[in-house]
Amino acid sequence: MIKHKLTLKIPASTANLGCGFDSIGMALNKFLIIEAQPIHGPSWKFVHDGPCLEGLPTDESHYIYKIATQVAQRYDVSLPPLEVKMYSDIPLARGLGSSASALVGALYIANYFGDIELSKYELLQLATEIEGHPDNVAPTIYGGLVVGYHNASTSMTDVAHIDVPDVDFIITIPTYPLETEKARRVLPETIAHNEAVQYSAISNTMISALIQHNYELAGKMMEQDGLHEPYRQHLLPDFKKVKAIAHQFDAYATVISGAGPTILTMIKKEQSGPLVRALREDVTACHSELATVNLNGVKSKVIYRY
Repeated sequence: MIKHKLTLKIPASTANLGCGFDSIGMALNKFLIIEAQPIHGPSWKFVHDGPCLEGLPTDESHYIYKIATQVAQRYDVSLPPLEVKMYSDIPLARGLGSSASALVGALYIANYFGDIELSKYELLQLATEIEGHPDNVAPTIYGGLVVGYHNASTSMTDVAHIDVPDVDFIITIPTYPLETEKARRVLPETIAHNEAVQYSAISNTMISALIQHNYELAGKMMEQDGLHEPYRQHLLPDFKKVKAIAHQFDAYATVISGAGPTILTMIKKEQSGPLVRALREDVTACHSELATVNLNGVKSKVIYRY
């Protein structure tokens, strides 16, 4: 009898890049690794490895099971009981797209074991419909730097790809988590029309500057967000200190990664190493490291055993 196992390598992501709230994201080389295979028995089983997955359920209350079965029901297919082994170096609730990576993993599992034959475009549509915005799921699926818009009334998502900036990125990860829901609650329900015009112009200019590889202008715009950062900064006690130190090393910009609390810094390549070491010495409540951009998105592979 032929046995088959689906393996997935799913990248992390950083969203917003300052002024691209809920619309801009970039894939990073931190990964959720999944091995899923059919098992004998009535129910799914989850096995977790690594500190980033501690405390997650091992039964069918797992988020991946819920999403996978939801997709299977939508396409009127059934999924066999699976053993899902997971390893991750994407910290939970830190603004690095851990939930988006899990969501995408669930879609790939449902697609393969349900034999649905969803294209990447369809996987993106599903992921964004569930997530509500494309900033994390689009780069997770495709890799690279992606700008997107989800039309809630039509449930359609459109994305555009931008060349990855020729710079270095540093992520400063606090020891404390910040739940996305909490970070959402501090945002205002509405803003004035003149403010919407202002922040739209800032975001448009930032995207244009990135396309032109004008990183000084892009960084200047990244630090002028008014849609989420002013309301969330008080949730990140180390943000101002990290930003001040980064400016001492002429960083282009320091912004909140996703909903936080991770902090993202864009900087010249010759200054990135010295800045990481300075942050490690001066901001001891966080772990700072160089982050590289993932260009490939999800890698999937089926392994057959006889």
